[in-house]
Amino acid sequence: MRVLIVTPEANPFARTGGLAEVISDLAETLVKLGHDIKVVLPLYRQVREAGTPLCSTGVTLTIPLSLKNLPAEIYRAEMASGVEFFFVGQDSLYNREGLYGTLYGDFEDNAERFIFFSRAVVEMIEALELDLDVCHCQEWQSGLVPVYFRTLYHERPRLQRLPVVYTVHNVGYQGIFSAYDLPLTGLGWELLSPKALEFYGKINLMKGGLVFADLLSTVSTKYREEIMKPEFGFGLEGVFQERAAELVGILEGVNYERWDPARDPFLASPYSIDNLEGKRSCKIDLLRRFGMDLPPARPLVGMTTRLVERKGIDLVENILEDMMQLQVGFVLQGTGEERHQYLLQEIALKYPGCIGLALGYSEELAHQLIAGADFYLMPSRYEPCGLDQLYCLRYGTVPIVRATGGLDETIQEYQPDTGGGNGFKFSSYTPAELLAAVHRALSLYNDPPAWQALVKRNMTLDFSWDAVAPKYVALYQRAIEARRQALGNRL
Repeated sequence: MRVLIVTPEANPFARTGGLAEVISDLAETLVKLGHDIKVVLPLYRQVREAGTPLCSTGVTLTIPLSLKNLPAEIYRAEMASGVEFFFVGQDSLYNREGLYGTLYGDFEDNAERFIFFSRAVVEMIEALELDLDVCHCQEWQSGLVPVYFRTLYHERPRLQRLPVVYTVHNVGYQGIFSAYDLPLTGLGWELLSPKALEFYGKINLMKGGLVFADLLSTVSTKYREEIMKPEFGFGLEGVFQERAAELVGILEGVNYERWDPARDPFLASPYSIDNLEGKRSCKIDLLRRFGMDLPPARPLVGMTTRLVERKGIDLVENILEDMMQLQVGFVLQGTGEERHQYLLQEIALKYPGCIGLALGYSEELAHQLIAGADFYLMPSRYEPCGLDQLYCLRYGTVPIVRATGGLDETIQEYQPDTGGGNGFKFSSYTPAELLAAVHRALSLYNDPPAWQALVKRNMTLDFSWDAVAPKYVALYQRAIEARRQALGNRL
């Protein structure tokens, strides 16, 4: 099957979060299954600095943006994995320090940047004469691609026949802009309607993808249920309800070549289910890295997160001093809102040697933290899928999560009577419930035989992409049939 994945980010070129990892892992696994996979994203500054040589295709497109035209240079890179990458270049839009904004907020011209990207992708398919079976679009940044297919470009045979799958990774970010930005798209004002792009008087790029794609997917079956309700639908729950029959939930997977404690190059010592001594060495190394003089036997709680309330950092701040009374260590890697940085630093100063903070992000430290911690906090207000809890299971680190989205789907509460379950979770978004879950986890830690049994059982669980990718293949096949039927109905 020949698939073009349209995405705002992908490893190893451009990353702000888990999306980049998901796209590269999915693409590589599909290639291993024998499929022809191409990925296209903007030519950000990060891409140029990623260290992979880029080749010009020799194609430069002219993309209209309201009354002006901008050139889009198309570059490509062939990866050892067999995935072929394309890049849409326009330095005035993408040659910047960040992908979507700075610490001070989003770029003011993000509407222009991703309207340009979406239309350039459509033109690129035509210009390069790409023979595709499916176009798989990701997130709001590519939401206009299916809109263009079915409106401005609907009479072009190559695009008319091409099915579109549109995947939503996080409904909290929808690409909402002023209605006055509509002329940038080249689309008619008739699309500024509740049945198309209009959203409370503005335009909503994610809504465009939801309305015009052949099939929809999201990143866990639990999140699929949640986004059809007002609390998590963020105003789009009605659209999800209308398209429920075409909306599929597929849990994300793990690349166990990159996330394997037995061969992880970032760890102080490798370890496996048959030899856990290396995990103790990783814990000692992590404590040393943070300058914490704690005995290795003391439970250590870890967390890598964005410092925003969606991730539950406010709950952590509320219980952190209570946790210190329980004689535990706490290490956190994160970046985000300054008010959370300052508050965490204040609390850490009260407990020298017991709390370790790293403000920023390092992939190396992310691996070391998951390997060295005994417990890992993910108290998110909402979490479409989550990947860190899956990494923790393989690394023998027990997750403590809130029962939402993919966290609820993948983590089952530990049962002391039967030894069942694989972690600890809480439902109500309150500090008291999070602290109670921590207490339950520590009770298990104080029972070494039961603790060891849980750690070893978790390390055998399989959430690999090898089991997930075939579900996308089935989704693509379904999209092909849906497009065939749609065309048949028009004839």
